[in-house]
Amino acid sequence: MFAKHGDISPEEKARKWFEIAKSEDYEGHDSMLPHILTLESVTVKPTAKDPHNSRVVYSFTVPKQLCNMGGNLHGGAVALIFDICTSTAITAISRDGFWDTGHVSRNLNCTYLRPAPEGTKVYVISEVVHLGKRQGLTRGEIRMEAEDGKIAYTCEHQKAALGSSSL
Repeated sequence: MFAKHGDISPEEKARKWFEIAKSEDYEGHDSMLPHILTLESVTVKPTAKDPHNSRVVYSFTVPKQLCNMGGNLHGGAVALIFDICTSTAITAISRDGFWDTGHVSRNLNCTYLRPAPEGTKVYVISEVVHLGKRQGLTRGEIRMEAEDGKIAYTCEHQKAALGSSSL
């Protein structure tokens, strides 16, 4: 899925998962996300100090289908959204031979600060903190648009690259 990126842009890399998950044949637990998330921006600016500087921002309006009985974004939905969105920040910075063969979660730690009620527009901001040869770390925030950008949820997402074996 992510192998051989060649010359495609970071934005195209970030969109790749959504193209696959949006297909009629895909019926996974996360198949709703490409229909509700809007990609706002992809920023990849590697520097000597931060060679994996990648930030991806999505927006969505909290749908009823992802809410708990209290009418707020469900905690499990928050984790699912962070899992996918923070992973696309890695995909955006990947290159041939480096994080280009997919990755899996090692740990996903979410903190729930305030609820996001149904109908609320929010922004999901995901950044790469570190990428090594096999392990990486991303962080994410979900911010409320209407409350001066107050943070509703945060996460720290540890990843492992699925690269080919060195044996």
